[in-house]
Amino acid sequence: MVTAEQREMMYHKIREYRKTKPLFTIDFWNDGEYVGGCIAGGRSYCHINANGDIEPCAFIHYSDSNIREKTLLETYQSGLFMGYHNNQPFNKNMLRPCPVLDNPGRLTELVESSGAKSTDYQNLESAKEFSDKCVAAAEKWMPVAERLWKESGKDASCCSGCNRCLGENILLNRDDNSDRDG
Repeated sequence: MVTAEQREMMYHKIREYRKTKPLFTIDFWNDGEYVGGCIAGGRSYCHINANGDIEPCAFIHYSDSNIREKTLLETYQSGLFMGYHNNQPFNKNMLRPCPVLDNPGRLTELVESSGAKSTDYQNLESAKEFSDKCVAAAEKWMPVAERLWKESGKDASCCSGCNRCLGENILLNRDDNSDRDG
C-alpha cells in the first residue's frame, strides 16, 4: 500500500497531468470530489470475482450476493450494497472516500450489519481484522488529506453532503437546480 507521502505525490501529479494532457485522468483515491466519494458499492462500480461473488470493490473481498443466484439489480438492493448507498459519502472530505482505507470501522459496520462474508481466496478474515490492518495508514493520511482539502478551497463542512460539496458541476453535469440542496 502507498504511504501518505506517495498518495500526496499522486494527488499533485494527476492534477499536473490535467494541466498538460488533453485527457481527464482520474485517481480513484484522490478524486472523490468528482464522483461524490467512493465509486464502489454499485454507485459507479462493483467487482465480480471468479466464483461469481459480487463485491463492492476489487480491493474489498466481502459479499452477500452471487451472480449465479441474484441479478445485479437484486445485488444493488442487498444489505451490503444498500449500506454503501445509504452511507455515501463516507466522509465530507472527498480526499478520504474509502470506507476501509480512509475511514476506519466503516467497512466493518457495513459487512457486519449486512451479514456479508469474506470472499478472499487465500485469507478468510473478518472485516474487523481486515480493517484493523488499515488503521495506521488511515491515521497517517488523515492530516495530509485535511491539509490538501483545505488548500484546495473546498469546504468540507459546508453541509451534510449537498451537491455543492460533492463537486456538483462534474458530478451532476446538468443545468437544472431543482434537486440541489445547497
